Amino acid sequence: MGEYANLLTLPDEFALLLHKPNGSHYVSANPNTATAAAEIGELVLRGRMAPRGTAIQLLDAASCGQPWMDELLAEFQRAAGRDNLPVELSWWLPMRTTAFLAHRSVLVDRGVLRRERRTFLGFLPDDRYHPDRAIRGALLAELHALARDELPIDGRLALLGTLVHRSGLVHALDFDRGERTRLKSLANREDLGDDVTPAVTAAILAMTTLPTTVVLADG
Repeated sequence: MGEYANLLTLPDEFALLLHKPNGSHYVSANPNTATAAAEIGELVLRGRMAPRGTAIQLLDAASCGQPWMDELLAEFQRAAGRDNLPVELSWWLPMRTTAFLAHRSVLVDRGVLRRERRTFLGFLPDDRYHPDRAIRGALLAELHALARDELPIDGRLALLGTLVHRSGLVHALDFDRGERTRLKSLANREDLGDDVTPAVTAAILAMTTLPTTVVLADG
């Protein structure tokens, strides 16, 4: 997983998990909201943002060199205003309406998704996005190992496990009852261990603003 983990950010990984092997994807009440929460998690991991209860405060708005990060940092800087006030996630997350598509594009550009152009009724776009099975399979294997308590927990895995639980993907991705219970405990900030920083623990708490949803199959 070393090379793979360096290739993708947390929201890229979450967007990849939303894609099914047949080229369709799982949908929830709003996949953009969960993907946007993963974006926040990535920037907390990088020390660019810090949780303040259920809000997030910008720490460093300098360019990251990745378009989605730079766009998000600029949005937060505008929302925070001159006094750099914390921004409530319950307000901001629903406004990030392009997060899923943005990270789908990243995955296509990096060869992790293969786009199959299709139309419905001869003229309506109905493209499919087929994931690299080895990469997606390795990510899923890592998450299942985490859920079986076979891996040490770090900040990235704690955040990704929380997002998989709160989005409802635990059911779509065939986590058994014991595995679901373990991921729920991570989302409840139980037994995170010493390798999860206070900032990540606080970010998991802030993600309680992300409503738990049932993920359904699309196509």
